[in-house]
Amino acid sequence: MQMFNLHKSKIYLVVFIVTASILAWGVWNNYRPQMVYASCADIAEKTSNLRSRKDFLKTDTSKDFEEVFNECLSDAGYFEVK
Repeated sequence: MQMFNLHKSKIYLVVFIVTASILAWGVWNNYRPQMVYASCADIAEKTSNLRSRKDFLKTDTSKDFEEVFNECLSDAGYFEVK
């Protein structure tokens, strides 16, 4: 009986580790890209606002936003290189 309980606890430990690994993998692959995207959008918005404050005559900031946003996503590895 004692031997069975020892094996039973090892089986539970293995099941726990496998389940935790699967959950960690899911969080890493699903949550991380959303955080990178949101952070890059925030950085691009603040950067384009700073540029528009510096250049008083410039009115179109959407191009600046898109350039900074795409550069940030590229640097963060959001786009997969094929």
